[in-house]
Amino acid sequence: MTHEQHLALDLIVRLANRFGPASRIAKELPGWLEYLTEVECPERPRSRPSSQWWNKIRTIAHDLAPSAGGGEGEIVQRNATRLGEHFGLSPAETSMLTFVAFYKLFDGFEHVIDGALETREVTVPLLLSWFCAAPEPEIRTAMRASGRLTCSGLVQRNSGGRHRRMPFDLSDRLTLALLAEVDSISDLIALMFPRPAAPQAQWQDFEGLS
Repeated sequence: MTHEQHLALDLIVRLANRFGPASRIAKELPGWLEYLTEVECPERPRSRPSSQWWNKIRTIAHDLAPSAGGGEGEIVQRNATRLGEHFGLSPAETSMLTFVAFYKLFDGFEHVIDGALETREVTVPLLLSWFCAAPEPEIRTAMRASGRLTCSGLVQRNSGGRHRRMPFDLSDRLTLALLAEVDSISDLIALMFPRPAAPQAQWQDFEGLS
């Protein structure tokens, strides 16, 4: 299991612990588990879902979450940490950068976040609070347009319509750089801002100019 799958499952566990069997989260959550892994969840009762069924789903989620591997998710998290240190971001802001990167890069992570938000039982600040291990007031402050995360230029605010689920985005250049295996922040920045190619003009190109 990759690192990004592990983090998505960790959010699923938090959702399972917070909501009961009659919630919209409970209706969708088994599908997220099956989407991320090869596990087969017990079928949801057609009548009112019981606590017994929901506890089985919770147990499956808990059993899956601890197993984490490497993969591109670890590279992204490592590079996001480098950028956070370079730009003087707080631990919560650095985690928010990682969250937005995971949302943009990894379909499984995006699938879980979008599905949770569609239920309207959770919000982006709540999910960020869980992911970043920071209180919601700190997250809401960091989400402001005047916050360091946005002012640094690392994160852009989405200007899409009201159906836009995630209020933040990353540039394509930054997104590609976050996936790169590098040894230092200078290597990472060099990928984001490569040196221009040497000019190709020859002396004869300037002949005839006064």
